[in-house]
Amino acid sequence: MTDNMTTHAAFDAPGTAVSNDTVYEYRPVDYTQEDISIIRELGAQYMEYASLPIQKENARLWGKLNDLERTRPMVWHNEMPWHELNVEDELTLRTSSPFTQRIEEELRRRIYLWKHMPGDMVLEPVFYSPMIIENSGIGLNISEETASTDADNHIVGHKFIPVITCEEDLEQIVTPVVTLDREKTEQTRAAYEEIFGGVVPVEMKGVQGFWFAPIDDVVMYMGTNELLMNTVMDPDLIHASMKKITDAYMGALDQYEALGCLGSNSINSRIGSGAYGYSGQLGRGQMTGMKCSQMWGACASQFFTSVSPDMQEEFCLPYEKPWLERFGLSYYGCCERLDHKMDVIGQVKNLRKVSCSPWSDPAHMAEVLGRNYVVSLKPSSAVFAFDHFDEKAVVKDVTAKLEALKDCNVEIIIKDISTVKYDPSRLWRWVEIVTELCRGQI
Repeated sequence: MTDNMTTHAAFDAPGTAVSNDTVYEYRPVDYTQEDISIIRELGAQYMEYASLPIQKENARLWGKLNDLERTRPMVWHNEMPWHELNVEDELTLRTSSPFTQRIEEELRRRIYLWKHMPGDMVLEPVFYSPMIIENSGIGLNISEETASTDADNHIVGHKFIPVITCEEDLEQIVTPVVTLDREKTEQTRAAYEEIFGGVVPVEMKGVQGFWFAPIDDVVMYMGTNELLMNTVMDPDLIHASMKKITDAYMGALDQYEALGCLGSNSINSRIGSGAYGYSGQLGRGQMTGMKCSQMWGACASQFFTSVSPDMQEEFCLPYEKPWLERFGLSYYGCCERLDHKMDVIGQVKNLRKVSCSPWSDPAHMAEVLGRNYVVSLKPSSAVFAFDHFDEKAVVKDVTAKLEALKDCNVEIIIKDISTVKYDPSRLWRWVEIVTELCRGQI
């Protein structure tokens, strides 16, 4: 495993299509009878929750929202500081091997979320066994320095050291080679089924989408100040970089699709930086062998949050639009401000959801989106980081945003949570408060 290799747990956000990593890191099959007992006990508890009628009702409401039918705002959460959330050892792993610990961690986290902060979560009565897929990478590595304030927190600051300084550097970029290891995939699936012993149904799952943000990739290779300077001094280098990276993504996507490695994300799967993808328009779909046209696509351009709409159209849209329009529906944005750029991103024909970050103006977002899209509202998570958790401030903030967006289709997500000051009840209360506010809406 290389230093820049990452692992994506089966329930996390989609990975990149071109990074030098495994989509799901293969872990040698290794477990004891005690491991089996632990997981089956957790599995039985999980199925008790996943079989509740509210799960189907929540899934139905998410589908209505994503199909632009009138429904109340829906509440979700993601990107937790898990190292701060363990209460009474609920998240403490007890199995003995990396293979079983991945299963155990997923079960414990889902059970924890449902018990303490369900919001409008949906638990499906199934556990997915991953396809083991290797990706050879783009041929270019990120060079960076990082800084952290909490050794247990995976969130760190980044200083990118330029590795793209001229067009000759782009010759290093190649289309990744994507390989499905069928033997290890089947070995993993068989082990999952034996471990669960019928307590939880097991189904094989392919990749449910990719994080596509080519301008953010370019900044990691080119450097922050250098990229901004080059919008004026060397725009051709930015265009050449965007084209090379986009071509690599497209080539990788072709391979994932041809290998049958794509799974439906019209389910309780995160779409881009937003919430669930349930959609009657797309249909439930299969967990392997899907085509892009049957799935959600996603894109973001966070680093360009402060550039003009004209620059957005010049440097981003020509590369993002072809990617997004390969899919059935698409999601745009993350932490960047977008309410003033809808004339640009609205050119994407299949656009359905748009991120409304803490830096966007909800009133203007309501004006430009109306009910033609889903507004993916992200209140600031800074509320958790103060010495005192101010519940009244949460009510005031969210009430004002929901009022501004009262004539829109809204999902509200608390995410990017760096810290809760080691007090998980802050997060639980936020979800409880906001869920109550949303259920008071039409």
